[in-house]
Amino acid sequence: MKVNFTNQSYSSVPSFSSVYVTTSTKNNGDFVEKEVIKPFKPISERISKLEASQEFKSLIPDTNTFVLAAGSGSRFKELAQTQGELVNKISYSMILLNRNGIPTGKHLHMLDLPMAMASPMIDDKGLIRKNAEVAQGSFAEVVDEAKKLRQQGLEQKNVIVMCGDNLFDTDKNDPFELLRFCKDIINDPNQKMGLIGVEREPEEVINRFGVLKVEETDSDKIMKLDGFVEKPKTVDSALRFATEDGKCIANTGMFVIKKEAMEWLLDEIISQEEKPETKADPSKGFIARSAKEPYDFSAACEKVQAKYGKENCSVRIIDTWEDAGEPQALYRTLGEYQKGHFLSCLPEPMQQQIRYSAAKIYDGHTLLASEDAVNKYGSAQNATQALKGIKTVDGVTTVTHIDTNI
Repeated sequence: MKVNFTNQSYSSVPSFSSVYVTTSTKNNGDFVEKEVIKPFKPISERISKLEASQEFKSLIPDTNTFVLAAGSGSRFKELAQTQGELVNKISYSMILLNRNGIPTGKHLHMLDLPMAMASPMIDDKGLIRKNAEVAQGSFAEVVDEAKKLRQQGLEQKNVIVMCGDNLFDTDKNDPFELLRFCKDIINDPNQKMGLIGVEREPEEVINRFGVLKVEETDSDKIMKLDGFVEKPKTVDSALRFATEDGKCIANTGMFVIKKEAMEWLLDEIISQEEKPETKADPSKGFIARSAKEPYDFSAACEKVQAKYGKENCSVRIIDTWEDAGEPQALYRTLGEYQKGHFLSCLPEPMQQQIRYSAAKIYDGHTLLASEDAVNKYGSAQNATQALKGIKTVDGVTTVTHIDTNI
């Protein structure tokens, strides 16, 4: 039974299918619009016109894609102190160099890479910024769009979600392989949801990643989703959910939910919101993580899986993934750039610029300084001396500059 609204007021602006870049605050939204979305627009348009992008065009009318862009950046506090004001959870602004080692004036943000992966889903409206007036959790903007559709008397759309600081190393000959997995889920009448998982050693997931309970299939890359496990506290608890080869499947946070599952999910969300106990305490919401986060994407996925079961929910295994919102992972990522990883969705010239920028300075102990940080110290040379040995987090202890003399 479909649940309708009572005492709700939403914008009457018609919803349409596109790629939304969501942010949790207006300040984050202003920054993302100016520093990331607008500069990336010509790149996203180029990607959307590639031959490899064309197979996804049929999905656009019935699908909304969300790139979750910005939180508070609290994990980057120490790093930001040495890197300048533009560094936060999703934005580590890396200056790109040409082949002569000279800055091009262009920058790379963590958010650029998920937006590149989402670019085939862009319609004629382009990348759309969507920032919350009040932060309400990782799934809040998805729910907001779903409620607008319901208010307008329209059916729900398929939903694809990507995290702005999560990087996936896809096949250079098949850069949109994960989007194709989403397409396969959408086109399969028996499937309701698909998630992207990555193999991790049990020791790696302890207190860090949620683990997916999976059941193997005939395919090495596709598994059935049999449930979710909160971040394991011990190796023994992690091993209970390991695959036959002793690996845990970590939840990366990229997923697709089909429109019929979104209809059911929205019914349950609205129904629970109408209850007096939920109005008094939002933490009792159907997909709440806390009172301040009543809409959580992990909780949404758990509910959908519990409703439809392992036969209707799948996991696609990816070999290499980094949550670059963590300083240590970002620091590792620079080494992966050096090898050409994570870059397959970007135009080839930009891939080469990024590889050149990373290759000349990555030594296992350094991070690139932002232009803001270099200017703060007057010169790149002064920044090197001033920042050398500064302790950040997770063992990243040296922050350095781009050396234009190499």
